[in-house]
Amino acid sequence: MDTEGPAQGAFLDVATNLLAILLIVTLFSLIGLRQETEGANQSPLAPTTGARFVEPRRDLFPPFSSFYFVIADRVSHWDQEAVIEALAIAPDTGAGQTWQGRFEWLPEPLVTRDIDTFQLRFLPDRQAILAREPPWSPERTERLLAELAAASASARLAPVFIVHPDGLETFVPLHERLQAAGQRFRWFAQRADEPLLLGRHPAQFTHHAIYW
Repeated sequence: MDTEGPAQGAFLDVATNLLAILLIVTLFSLIGLRQETEGANQSPLAPTTGARFVEPRRDLFPPFSSFYFVIADRVSHWDQEAVIEALAIAPDTGAGQTWQGRFEWLPEPLVTRDIDTFQLRFLPDRQAILAREPPWSPERTERLLAELAAASASARLAPVFIVHPDGLETFVPLHERLQAAGQRFRWFAQRADEPLLLGRHPAQFTHHAIYW
């Protein structure tokens, strides 16, 4: 005959649950005490004296470009403001002339981006530059270096040299002085009959420092 009543069975369930809880709490307490003891016995790591990895700095925005034509023994700074003034006077012509050469304003290509794109083609006038610019000299190189350093610090300008085949001999010592001075610059070899192409397009904004 079974003499165990419902009350006695419920009491046993409660007691079993309490015992399980006590065992779990005791177990976690022992684990925590062990971790604290191990942490206290461990000595702190010695500071490292080796070379640290330094991530190279990358410009979010590349510098603005200032162009120079190197033709024969002449270095001529391209007067971009003269082109802008000529376009402002006759914006519908699409072409014009400055003392340094002829420019052509190309139609804006159809792009599905909210970016004001444009293209410009400029062909330098070799004879005019040779007649107006004085021959290059070491003194003019040092003067140019000082001007480039000031323009970089004040207006974030960096030079771009367009070197014609007969200007390579003039550009070699200038290239060496630019490197020695730590001046940031670019240069391109270009045929005498090849125009300078400029423009603004979406890739310049979607690709990081695309030209520098």
